[in-house]
Amino acid sequence: MDDKQDLADTIVKFFDPDNKNTLLRIGFEKVGYDFNVREIIANALAKYLLNMARDKIFKQKPTIFFLDEAHQFLNKRITDDSFTAYSLNAFDQIAKECRKYGLFLCIATQMPRDIPVGTLSQMGTFLVHRLINFHDKEAIKQSCATANSSTLAYLPVLGEGEAILTGVDFPMPLLLKVSPPKEKPDSGTPQFKL
Repeated sequence: MDDKQDLADTIVKFFDPDNKNTLLRIGFEKVGYDFNVREIIANALAKYLLNMARDKIFKQKPTIFFLDEAHQFLNKRITDDSFTAYSLNAFDQIAKECRKYGLFLCIATQMPRDIPVGTLSQMGTFLVHRLINFHDKEAIKQSCATANSSTLAYLPVLGEGEAILTGVDFPMPLLLKVSPPKEKPDSGTPQFKL
C-alpha cells in the first residue's frame, strides 16, 4: 500500500477555502538525521510557506506555523561538495517579514541560545519554562525587552509545569502553572538499576 503524498499538494489542499480543517501536522519522525536532510526539508518547507505568504495566501486565512525543537532547524548551515556554505534561513525570514502577510511563527526550544538573536527578537510573546544555563537566560534577556533581571533570576527555580509569560502585550510578566495533560507523555528519564 502506497500512502505517500506530495507535501506541496497537501499544503495547497489545506489552504483551499473549502477546507474546514484547522490543523495540519507535518511530522519528521521517519526522516533520518544523515546529510542534514531534516534541516534541508524543514528549510524547504519554511521557504515554501514564505513564498505563499509573499503571494498573500494567508491574508484572508492567517496561519500560525508551530516549529517544535526549533534549535534543530534554525541557525543552520550546510556545505556542498565544493565546500561552499549555505545558510538555511527561511525561518529567520518568516520571523522578520511575514506578520504583515498573515503568517506567524511560534517556536519551541529547550535551548534559546541556539536560536538566532534576530529571530528571537521578532517574537512578541515568550513562554519561558525553567532555565538554568546562563547563555539561555541571556538569549531571553537580549530578545525580550520585558524580561527584567528579577524575572530572569526566578527562571532557575521554576517548578514542574511552571512558566513565565512575558512579552510586548503584557504590562508585567505572569507566572503560570500549567495543568498536567490527561495523557502524560513518556518523557521521563530512564532510571539505572543496580
